This record gives sequence, C-alpha cells and structure tokens, in this order.
Amino acid sequence: MKKFLGTLKTLLQESGSLYLELLKVMVPVMILVRLAVEFGAIDLVGKIVAPVMSLVGLPGEMGFVWVTALLVNIYAAAAALLTLLPSVPLSIAQATVLGAMILIAHSLPVEQRIAQKAGAGFLFTLVLRLAAALVYGVLLNLVYNGFAGMQQPAQVVFLQLTPPAADWGTWALTGLKSLWSIFWIITVLLAGLRLLDRAGITPLLARALTPLLRLMGIGSSATSMTVTGSLLGISYGGALILREVRTGKVSAGDVFLSLCFMCICHSLIEDTLFVMAFGGHWSGLLVGRFLFALLVTTLLARIVVRMPGRTVERFLFGRAAALSGSENP
Repeated sequence: MKKFLGTLKTLLQESGSLYLELLKVMVPVMILVRLAVEFGAIDLVGKIVAPVMSLVGLPGEMGFVWVTALLVNIYAAAAALLTLLPSVPLSIAQATVLGAMILIAHSLPVEQRIAQKAGAGFLFTLVLRLAAALVYGVLLNLVYNGFAGMQQPAQVVFLQLTPPAADWGTWALTGLKSLWSIFWIITVLLAGLRLLDRAGITPLLARALTPLLRLMGIGSSATSMTVTGSLLGISYGGALILREVRTGKVSAGDVFLSLCFMCICHSLIEDTLFVMAFGGHWSGLLVGRFLFALLVTTLLARIVVRMPGRTVERFLFGRAAALSGSENP
C-alpha cells in the first residue's frame, strides 16, 4: 500500500509540475484569443489564411489555431481551440484534419533548433513539416469526405466549452473548469506511459519499429534516437537525441532520415491521445500519420541517395554534420 501511495504521490507531483508549466502558456493564450475574438482579429486572420484552410476543408478561423501551434506548442493551440470551438464547431473529420496538421507541425522555434543541432538542415526540415502537414491534411480531407460517420459533430472529451455569447465572468469560470480537466488528462496520460513501461510494451514497440526503420533506409545505429523521438517527441527526447548524435556512431545519412521521420511522426502516444480528447479520430491522428511518415521518409531515402554529395551537405544536412565530413546516405 505504501508503495502504491508513493507511486501515486510521485505521479501527481510530476503531473503538477508539468501542469504548472503548461498553465504559463495556456492561460495567456486563452486570454489573448478571447481579446482577439472581441476585437475581430480572429475574423481577420481567418480571412488571410482561409485559402490555405479551405484546401484541407477547415474554417478559416482554425488557421489561428494552427499558427498558434506552429509558433508555440500543442497545448497553446488547445487553449486557442477551446476558446473558438463554441462559435466555430468542427466535425470529427475536421477535428482529425486539424489535429493531424498540429501533430506534424508545431513548436517550430524549439523543435527545429533541436533538429538543426542534431544535424538536419533547418530550412529543409521546416519546409518538410509545413508541406507534410498541408499534404496530409488534404489527403485526410479527401478520404474522410466519403465517410458519413466522420461528418458528425466532434465531441470534446472531459472539457467544458464557453458559449459564444458568454460574458467575461462565465468565460473565465468555464475556462478554469476546462484547465482543471486538462490536469487530469495529463495525469492519466503520464500514468498510462508508466504502465506501458512497466508492462514492457514500450520496448516491444521499439523492436516492432526496427524492421520499418530498415525499410526507410535508416540503419540500426539510429534505432534508439528514432524510437525515442517517435514515442516521446522531439522536445522531450531532445537531450537523448543529441546525445546519440554526439557519440559519432550514427552516420549523417541515418541522422537526416531519422529526423525527417520524427519531424512528421513524433510523440505517438502522449500528444496523440491529448489531441484525440478534442474530438479527433485515431485513424488519422495515429495510424494514417505513421504510414504517411513511413512513405515520405522512404521516398526521401530513395531520392537523397541519388543526389550529389555536395548538394546533400549544403541543403539537407545541418552545419555540424556538413563540417564533420559525415558520410552521405
């Protein structure tokens, strides 16, 4: 019993620490979005990005949510989405498309810096993530248009949404309830990750990924960093990824392809489950995204191996990889 209570205490402490960090981001974003709604800024942003959002079947206002994810992180985007959803409802298909685009391209200032330090070209991986998010969004939208079940309203799990015409007091109270619910979502996610580790499922997932990495042209030396980034995320697994690269045992080609895969498909467990709480469907957020990343990385491997070495080093590899004289894929 003492062991259980000790584990529970540790879990709640970890959840609380992470939650406090998230509040520092989410609360300001929620207030800014509310102000933006009041002063019509959301409508303006919606008109500007409407052509892009229309390509993936989303209302223009959702462009504000995606831009927030690009510049800050997934949790900031969730805060923006919570404020906008009552007045701009989404279908399951739309929630999945938006969630998938956010999962592929978010936290760019931080994650792209990590990718650059690890050895992938900053500009190339930046363009890759933005293009992959848009292309995958278009494909998902086309596929889901043929399924009637996906056109039903998305259900936001465990969270309360403020009515569009609510006054500031009602909005603040409902927002606090939603933020409190997010604490328990985070706690459940962390508990789930611990159970996966204790049950030995995480190592099984790592072993299951190995044959797929070979298919993408990624060598066994990059298995550890690829699995780390895929399961934990680029930001959370950043230190481990950089440590693997600095050992010098991973070739530049493997580093590049591994990071390309991670750019499109990372944090498969935690971030995916969190986004699903906002009405997205697992088929597009998890399975489809993984298969899309597998296809894109496999094609990149076939293309890069045929490119001149100087072109690869100049445009695809980061400065550190190029200066070290690392081998090409």
